[in-house]
Amino acid sequence: MGGETSFTGPHTLLVKGLTATSEVEADKVVIAVGTRPAQPPGVATDGETVLTSDDLLQLQALPRTMTVVGAGVIGTEYASMFGLLGVRVTLIDKRPILLDFVDDQIVEALMYQMRNTGCTFRLGEDVSELRVEGKNQAVAQLKSGKVIRSDVLLYSAGRAGATEALNL
Repeated sequence: MGGETSFTGPHTLLVKGLTATSEVEADKVVIAVGTRPAQPPGVATDGETVLTSDDLLQLQALPRTMTVVGAGVIGTEYASMFGLLGVRVTLIDKRPILLDFVDDQIVEALMYQMRNTGCTFRLGEDVSELRVEGKNQAVAQLKSGKVIRSDVLLYSAGRAGATEALNL
């Protein structure tokens, strides 16, 4: 039985299916709901100008410019792919080193290749504000005073458990 599930007690779940609702009891429950992208602070994602990684597949056309906030594995991956597609990408992360858990020589080679596709790195930079200006211009204001403008902004700074509906 599939459907929407929420806890009604420590060992009791309410399962609402398409045609029926039932209550299930168990000594132990495994929660495997997956994750969703973290939302940017102060600005809502809109699927057009401010995006999460889940929104990227819905883009109707390639942007000319893109800002990626968050240079973890997912942010770096998308920055490199869009760079290869001809999009001018700016990759921002507050950490001073890209992918610090990867061998330095590999990271150096990756950054070299990404720069050759037009990717600009803003490492060691913290974002103070994200906003949309005008019709569709994403703006990332950095704490250093720099302002990065682009057609789209991908917020890729982590994921959160999709547990809101579980009544935990």
